[in-house]
Amino acid sequence: MKPAWTVICMKRLIDFLAGSAGMLIMGLVHPLLSLLIKLESKGPVLYSQERVGMNRRSRCPAGTPPGGIERRQSNIGGKPFKIWKYRTMRLDAEAAGPQLAKKGLDPRVTRVGKWLRALHIDEIPQFLNVIRGEMSLIGPRPERPHFTRQYTANLPYYSDRTRHIRPGLTGLSQVLLGYDDSLESVVRKTHFDMSYRASFCSFVSWIKMEAWIVWYTVTYLLQKPQFEGETRELAVLKRAKQLPFQGRAQSPAPGRTRVAITFGHEARPVVLAGSNPADLAARFDALQFEGRPAPEVIVDAKPNFDLEDVGLLVGLAHKVKQHGGRLELRNAPPAARKILREMRMDSVLNVQHAHQGVRNFLTVDVECWFHAYNMRAVAPKCAWHTLPSGIERNMENLLDLLRVHEVKATFFVLGWVADRHPEVVRMIDREGHEIGTHGYHHDLITEMTPAEFEDDLLRSLEAISRHTSQRIRGHRASNFSVVSSTLWALEILARHGMQYDSSVFPITRKRYGIGNWPNRNPHTLKLAGGKSLVELPMSTMQVAGRRMAVAGGGYLRLYPSQVTERFIAQQNMRGLPAMVYLHPWELDAEQARRNLGMMESFQHYVNLDTTEWKLNRLLQRFAFGPVSDTLKLPHLQAMLRRKPVTVPEQSPDAGHKVAAPFVHRAEVHPETVPAPQTAQMAKVTWPLQIGPTVDWSPSRRLEEVRSEAAHAASQANANPNRENPRGFANEALGEARLLEDLETVAQEA
Repeated sequence: MKPAWTVICMKRLIDFLAGSAGMLIMGLVHPLLSLLIKLESKGPVLYSQERVGMNRRSRCPAGTPPGGIERRQSNIGGKPFKIWKYRTMRLDAEAAGPQLAKKGLDPRVTRVGKWLRALHIDEIPQFLNVIRGEMSLIGPRPERPHFTRQYTANLPYYSDRTRHIRPGLTGLSQVLLGYDDSLESVVRKTHFDMSYRASFCSFVSWIKMEAWIVWYTVTYLLQKPQFEGETRELAVLKRAKQLPFQGRAQSPAPGRTRVAITFGHEARPVVLAGSNPADLAARFDALQFEGRPAPEVIVDAKPNFDLEDVGLLVGLAHKVKQHGGRLELRNAPPAARKILREMRMDSVLNVQHAHQGVRNFLTVDVECWFHAYNMRAVAPKCAWHTLPSGIERNMENLLDLLRVHEVKATFFVLGWVADRHPEVVRMIDREGHEIGTHGYHHDLITEMTPAEFEDDLLRSLEAISRHTSQRIRGHRASNFSVVSSTLWALEILARHGMQYDSSVFPITRKRYGIGNWPNRNPHTLKLAGGKSLVELPMSTMQVAGRRMAVAGGGYLRLYPSQVTERFIAQQNMRGLPAMVYLHPWELDAEQARRNLGMMESFQHYVNLDTTEWKLNRLLQRFAFGPVSDTLKLPHLQAMLRRKPVTVPEQSPDAGHKVAAPFVHRAEVHPETVPAPQTAQMAKVTWPLQIGPTVDWSPSRRLEEVRSEAAHAASQANANPNRENPRGFANEALGEARLLEDLETVAQEA
């Protein structure tokens, strides 16, 4: 791709002025230098040598047959021209053929030539090539045709370094890496040259690069001269040698590089993955960029990042910036990040500086749209089974997005959903995500007694455990209804085997929140009776001295994406994880709008069309994981040991009978289960074989359905104008009759 026309015009003007100034200097020193060279050895004062200039041809498309476009191109990768220099060697210096510069003392160099080389005065005649347009003041080093053919046969895209760019007197690789002495040094310099070429994508990045190279060249020339060839201990060269060298003839390095490309607000990225950088570059070039929004490219580096990967980044940066896009590198090793900064790639590439090892929590509250608190008025509990949920479709979309990004999450499943849509639980389990409980009926704990909450919890655990063998370790209360008056719920959770809870919102709201909660980071709760529980509060940020909720649910949809991303980045820089949560129905922008109040409609429907796009951006920029795996990280284990919170004991209702601890299906083994429980488990044969503490039967469901039907019928009599309450009652009674028939069949069996 050609550089911007503003860059081409300005660069040519600078070259002409610099070339003219250089020729004036040559006119002043030429007589003296000619005399010294003639006195030292016989032969001409100036000598010419053929070099390879700018490569004006475009790269051939992948799959071009032999004899196609490539036949019209020069086989040396550019237009040849003659370069002029003051002679510093004997006349027979290359009688045996072209040779690379030698380290240390070179016997071919004359005594005057040592001084000319040490002071770089022998390069002055090349200003004539600059004026003639064959060279530039700054650019890649012009190479001889013999070595160009040799390097092109061994290095992919070697000729790309001078594509639409003239070679220069000085350049990024010349001042940082010195002379070529091996094929590996040529590989390093090639990627530095391609980094310089990538800066041509915009005028601002190019002018910054030019100014930096001029400044570094001046400081380089003012250093103490070296008379034995290039023996300077260049710090950049030392760091560049830390990256492994990969040639075309070698097998691809182990590991995999992943490139995710997103165009504008398109939610689903295009993902390219592989271990061969050349193959990834070819696949990237084959993508259609014209007529599409500016691309946003995220590169996940493989663990053994090498020089070929640097070349891939340079090529991606050039194309992405030409289309006004953004390029970011994640998970690069420290040595690679340092080299990229030395190459001045930070002007076109964003190298992520997030705290290494920080992984954020990604959680999903698996519920239907009618389970939301704002839907209570239009979707009563007795009507849930008659309403279209769309949860399976929404869950498939969400799981597909997580699969694309190779991210695992924790899903807090509502027990009602597990009973009505068991395939949802199975999908989550098949994808390898963690499963927690979200209660059964999505009732607020503030509206339940301890006995009712315990029954709701056990029922949800039973419903979920019928469809997964995972041990359920986590809980999230509906509407974050663990508040100051319901801390007794934490003791019930610990009693039934919950290892962590994520229900405390350290802000003050009408229905939820504990504004004075002492710890906003993951911490341990000390409960009565010596039990403990890990608490994962929702994420909050300080704004003008007030705590504001962020990074989840309606707050994720409401705030601009930059606010959420900045908060998570700040948390990660401090070594703290962020808690991100959402609901499957928030990915359904086409869901039917219900007649809610003004505030309720705003809270439920605001920016639904941006949820998937914002989630995609977060998954691209930050590391996420399920709760249990993330809590195992060393820095989080240390965090849990600091600043524990002691929960005061709250007396339950006087009539509350404590239930036996819940036993997960995964923990049930016939040889360890007591005889009474084993017998009880043998009796429960309908509809599924479940755990020994399960008390589920058609009779129990029949009682609930009859209660719901009676409630709907009473509402219909009290308010005949209400939206179809009689229909809700009839549906519930129909289900009751069906359950009666099923119960009869079960009893006969």
